[in-house]
Amino acid sequence: MAESRDTYEHIMALGQEELGLIASQDADRLGTAVRERETAIMAFMNIDMGEQDKVFLEKLKNIQEMNTHLRHEARALHQSLKEELLKVRQENKRIGGYKNGALITPLGRHALSRKG
Repeated sequence: MAESRDTYEHIMALGQEELGLIASQDADRLGTAVRERETAIMAFMNIDMGEQDKVFLEKLKNIQEMNTHLRHEARALHQSLKEELLKVRQENKRIGGYKNGALITPLGRHALSRKG
């Protein structure tokens, strides 16, 4: 039972770490943390617990709630990134319009003759 408690605490700590990484928008370390938590959950599920008691089920419910919260935060991050990309794209279009207006074309220099 002590092993399951340690594994459970590890899973919850990893979940809190993921929340922090999502909040700080650190996508590089987030992938590693997600895989580590997934491995810890699988190890927790494979522990021979004997009978499924109320404490075990409560812990599983807590993990489920954390997963729901993580999914919500990840979707919010995804939406904010999508909105930022759309703003950048619109800004690039706007600046591109200025580029076309700012080009100076010579006024027929090639067509004029020096001989008069």
